[in-house]
Amino acid sequence: MAIITITRGLHSGGEELAVSLAEKLGAKCYSGEVLSEAAKAYNVPETKVSQVFETQPSFWERMTESRRVFLAYIQATLAEWAKGDNLVYHGNAGQELLREVPHVLKVRLMYPIPFRVQRIVEQFGCDKEQAERQVEEIDLNRTKRMQYMFNTDWRDPSRYDLVLRMDKITPDAAQEIILSLVKRPEFQLDEQKRVRFQDFYLKTQIYAQLATMLVGRLSLITVTVNEGVVRLEGTLTSHESLVEQLVEQVENMEGVKAVQNEIVVGLVYHEWNV
Repeated sequence: MAIITITRGLHSGGEELAVSLAEKLGAKCYSGEVLSEAAKAYNVPETKVSQVFETQPSFWERMTESRRVFLAYIQATLAEWAKGDNLVYHGNAGQELLREVPHVLKVRLMYPIPFRVQRIVEQFGCDKEQAERQVEEIDLNRTKRMQYMFNTDWRDPSRYDLVLRMDKITPDAAQEIILSLVKRPEFQLDEQKRVRFQDFYLKTQIYAQLATMLVGRLSLITVTVNEGVVRLEGTLTSHESLVEQLVEQVENMEGVKAVQNEIVVGLVYHEWNV
């Protein structure tokens, strides 16, 4: 069993390698499907969820945190899929969405830009200059989105366990390397990793629940989970009754052993993300 995230440039061909890996492992293979599933699970428009990874956040979205709400839904959905320890995910930001999963193998496939340009020319019939501009725009937008959502650069090799230059090796060789590495003890689930994964999973479900109840104020609350014990911290300009409702909702969630409520009701200084 295994969990693998694959980061690849759009129009690179890396999706074919991801599908082949999943078939070899007998694992489920997902990409953009997480957006539609998140929208369905949390009863929100799919177009809104898709904007998280497809467009730059507007000024209003930065002020209202709406994207962070949808991101919480996406992460909770992906964590649900990862419960089976049987997943190859090659969609957006997998290396960040599942970063806290202790045994996930995070892979980046580096395809040369000329290769991606040629694929776009062949697939869409545009000229080389148009394709080059498209690749440049795609990567620039991706960099800005990742910086906004995770405060990190997706091109940083330290965000991955394995970086493969696809101009140096064949897809078959890349597959062989990944399959051999994912069988190592470091990337196999044991009891200690199972507890850590359960804490991560529970935290994503709690954040998704809070996202629904605290639209625009999600960043004011910090959730930590340690062996099923949940700690809620932050400050809200709300009535005590809302905090009591939040705590009750979390206490009733499956897997929660206890809730330590450190939420303060009072004035909040909100530093806008602009």
